[in-house]
Amino acid sequence: MANATRYEITFEEMAIALVRHLNINEGLWTIGSSFQFTAKNLATNNKQLRPGFLGVINQMNLVRVTEAVPGLTVDAAIVNPPIAGTMAKGRKAN
Repeated sequence: MANATRYEITFEEMAIALVRHLNINEGLWTIGSSFQFTAKNLATNNKQLRPGFLGVINQMNLVRVTEAVPGLTVDAAIVNPPIAGTMAKGRKAN
C-alpha cells in the first residue's frame, strides 16, 4: 500500500476531530477562522502597479454556537458522547 502524501477533510470532519481531541461532550460546535488583511500596491503581469490586498488566515477556531450551520457544525453529544461514569476532561477554553 502506498503512503499517503495528502489528506483532504471537510470542515465538518475537522470539527468532529477537534471535538473528540478536546473531549467535548455537549453543545453545538462549528469551525471558524480569523483573518488579517492588508492593502498594498501590487505589480501586475505587465509590471504596472495596482491597488490590491493580501489576506492571511491567522487561526482556525472551534466555536460553540446556538444554531447549527450545515456542513460546519457538529453536536458534541452525538459525535463524542460521554462514557458512562466518567467526567469530560476537555482543554481549558478561552
